[in-house]
Amino acid sequence: MNTAVSKPMVSIIIPAYQAQDSIEDCVSSVCSQVISYEVSEEAKNFDGLMEIIIVDDGSTDQTGAICDRLSESNSNVKVLHVKNGGVSKARNLGMENSGGRYIAFVDADDLVGDTYISDLLRAALKKDADLVIMDGKIVTNDIITGRRYIEDGLLSEDTHVWGKLFKRELIFDGGKTVRFPENITIGEDMLFLLEVLLKVDQKACISMIPGKGYKYNFNDNGAMLKSFKPSYLDQITCWELAEKELDKLSPSISNEAQVKFAIIRVMAALLVVSKFAKSLNMRENNEVTVMLALKSEVILRAREMISKARKVKGCFGGLSAGYKIKNKLFDVSPELYIKLYKMWKV
Repeated sequence: MNTAVSKPMVSIIIPAYQAQDSIEDCVSSVCSQVISYEVSEEAKNFDGLMEIIIVDDGSTDQTGAICDRLSESNSNVKVLHVKNGGVSKARNLGMENSGGRYIAFVDADDLVGDTYISDLLRAALKKDADLVIMDGKIVTNDIITGRRYIEDGLLSEDTHVWGKLFKRELIFDGGKTVRFPENITIGEDMLFLLEVLLKVDQKACISMIPGKGYKYNFNDNGAMLKSFKPSYLDQITCWELAEKELDKLSPSISNEAQVKFAIIRVMAALLVVSKFAKSLNMRENNEVTVMLALKSEVILRAREMISKARKVKGCFGGLSAGYKIKNKLFDVSPELYIKLYKMWKV
């Protein structure tokens, strides 16, 4: 394992689990960056331009060996081998072992473009931005506030941490450190990003830049084709946690944003119920008792979230036609909703 430079300009954190088929291409894409003159000049004020921290999250395939080989051949690649604890724990460990002025996250099965890192850093330097968002939901040359990006970005489906560059002080400020929640398996990106944006709040320090530099590999391993697990309820939990945080804002988010947030919660709740219904077709007979116990909790949690969200004026009207039908059917009979969805998805 090579020791990464102590105070580089940027730290790239890559959590890796069972990633033997993709990790080498991912790291190679990060290492092969074309750096602009401005960024290269600024990097002279640091102990190098970039460190890459790969956190091997207890992989049992060849991921660890490949990462070690990459570290041996690249002086700025550091590998941490840890017991499997999930992507959030891996990212938190990566941050704790980073030294960069800026921090960015890349997933092990994704790639980045030739100028991805340079474009993010150049934007940060140009406007002294605390956060740079590439190809986000807002198109503007202005520096914007955290509050605006919560309303028009995060609540408009930009809930991921890739495609972004975070100034170190946003995460480590000497007070409360922003961390990925390690007790949930869905929505951890959204909650991390929300906490960062809440810290920024009304401060104008976010730069928006165009670009398709992050090449996301959509692969949820067929989540809708897997058997239902209790952890799928985190799809509801993460938005409940977000609601608690947004409720603390004063002034509160705009009426339009409240409607968007309510719609998200309705859709999230119905998605969980739909996943549960779909999985009933895959369960063995000896698991029926477990599924029946889960059904009560799924219905209760979904009902509670939908009921609260529907109290927001404009929520139901903002749903698509399909979700209006689903919502009405679920209101009439959750049992019938599950039965019909199960039959429809056979």
